Amino acid sequence: MDKSLYSLTRGSAVTPHPVHGWESCPDGLDGLPGSSMPLASHPRLAATTAPESIGAEKFRVLAARLRHFQEQRNLKKLVITSSIKGEGKSVISANLALTFAQRQRTLLIDGDLRQSGLSDLLGSQDLPGITDWWSGEADISGFLTRMTPLSLWYLPVGLSAVQPLEILQSQRMSEMLTQIAEQFTWIVIDAPPLAPVADPNLWATHADGTLLVVKQGKTPKRLLRKTLDNIEDLKLIGAVVNASQDIGHEHYRQYYRSVGYRRAAKTAPDRHLIQPASPSLPNSVK
Repeated sequence: MDKSLYSLTRGSAVTPHPVHGWESCPDGLDGLPGSSMPLASHPRLAATTAPESIGAEKFRVLAARLRHFQEQRNLKKLVITSSIKGEGKSVISANLALTFAQRQRTLLIDGDLRQSGLSDLLGSQDLPGITDWWSGEADISGFLTRMTPLSLWYLPVGLSAVQPLEILQSQRMSEMLTQIAEQFTWIVIDAPPLAPVADPNLWATHADGTLLVVKQGKTPKRLLRKTLDNIEDLKLIGAVVNASQDIGHEHYRQYYRSVGYRRAAKTAPDRHLIQPASPSLPNSVK
């Protein structure tokens, strides 16, 4: 198990159907039904809204390391969790999935069945999903939403009221994830925080590995130490330090400022150049 820290900067049954304003996905997923929606432009989705920012670069580095790790062992279904609420695990999950999807077919699962952290980021509050699949008999493929134009599919929490533990402990859930995993290179699962529910541990039983999000200046050290002492069931492969500051950030800003100067010098009529704003990923929440 790799416990090394990776620093990331501000790193009733419902039948599936396209929601008003969305259209059926014409190419589907290897023939699977579903719906599609344009990729959200939320400012915290830096992987796509600010591709030259420090945050986006950190996500690319993290994705590259995970791809390398995937070559060494079986790693496809990845759980993202944190010790407590507010450490940014939903923002990390979304941006990592977006980064994967720029090169590989990826599924992002909203695994927080109690309090979704992805619905606001992706604008998916009114979408049927996991809980509706559980309450009915329709195939899970009908609840997938394509986030165009990337190779990213999204499985929301859903609208039906159910008991999360009943779903996560079921054989039906295990079989569904095994079936759907055949269609993707990566499956990113945004799970609830470890305290105070057991859901992340149950998600981990269905996954190949877990990343623990730790927010600098927020995560209590005693709680983090306790979490690391009880991780055997999590299949922990590493941690992501969110909102960290390191010396590399300043070098990155200096590099992009110098690039900005050179570009401006080629077109500016005089030498009075305006310094571009330092790229950054907004503070993450949830």
